[in-house]
Amino acid sequence: MHTAKRVYLAGPTVFLPNALNEGNVLKKVCAEHGLIGVFPLDELESDVGAQRIFEHNVSCLRGCDVVVADVSPFRGPHVDDGTAFEIGFANAIALPIFAYSRDIRPLARRISAKRGPDRRLRDEQELEVEDFGLNQNLMISCAIAGLFDSAAEAIRAAARKLS
Repeated sequence: MHTAKRVYLAGPTVFLPNALNEGNVLKKVCAEHGLIGVFPLDELESDVGAQRIFEHNVSCLRGCDVVVADVSPFRGPHVDDGTAFEIGFANAIALPIFAYSRDIRPLARRISAKRGPDRRLRDEQELEVEDFGLNQNLMISCAIAGLFDSAAEAIRAAARKLS
């Protein structure tokens, strides 16, 4: 008997006013590819505390076969912190990770920076800006198996990986 593979749907979608509806859209795309989408708010009571949400999401991640993560810039040029954690956790437990973003430009092009005397890119606070041509910090970019410009493409790639 063939059991459908489970996809953890990471990303800041959980913060949208219509989060459950958006999660259902992503789950439908998963189903079209023979996958079971697992949205972080699934089976989670609405009035629980932070620790319960953390435990629930970690448990969901452990029960999945792959992660599809929205790494679009969130409240700044970087991926959402929670999504970054989920990517790191998934990498640590050897889950393949496929990402998508509304902005696939290199991170160094999304941060206002100039070349310093040391020829490194520096932001307004003189902090170095990674300039590897990657969409995210190298620790995120190097953990993902592929970056796509839509959730549907990332889910399709995950389905191919799992078939």
